[in-house]
This record gives sequence, C-alpha cells and structure tokens, in this order.
Amino acid sequence: MVKNSFTLLETLISITLLIIVISGFSYSSYYDEKNNKNFMILNDLENKFSTQNYNNLTKISTQIQLVKNTETSEYISVSKYTFENDDIKIFKYEK
Repeated sequence: MVKNSFTLLETLISITLLIIVISGFSYSSYYDEKNNKNFMILNDLENKFSTQNYNNLTKISTQIQLVKNTETSEYISVSKYTFENDDIKIFKYEK
C-alpha cells in the first residue's frame, strides 16, 4: 500500500523551513530601516562635501608638518571636518 499524503512530522518540518525562509527575507539588509537611514545620511554628507557646505560638521584647524628629503620641512594649515554618530564616523582634511 502506497501512502501519498504528508505525515504530521513532514508538515511541521516544511512549515519550520518556510518560517525560516520568510524571516530571513524580512530581516535582510534590503529591508533594514537602519541601513536605509545610514544611506541617506551618507548621501547628504557626500552632497555637502561636493558643494563645500560644511554646516552641521565639526571643524578643527591644525598645523601639519611635511618633511621633504629629510632636510626641508613645511608647515601647512589644514581644517578637519568631522561627522560622527553611532554607526558613521567620517572626516575630511582641507587645505
């Protein structure tokens, strides 16, 4: 006699696998709101750096010493613009 119906064990295993696959898609980074928010922040920072609009960025002015050929040294004033939150830390030096 050939049995063609699923047993209870086969049904539970298939439901478990289906739940794992569905939860994997729901928690993937494609739907992650945090990654989407970070992408928007990075895009906004890229636009600010491109237009040299440094509002909402921390500015620190420092002097950097450049040594050329172990005998010639030169001091350059640079500005360091930084942005930092929980996930992102970006800085840019500008002469």
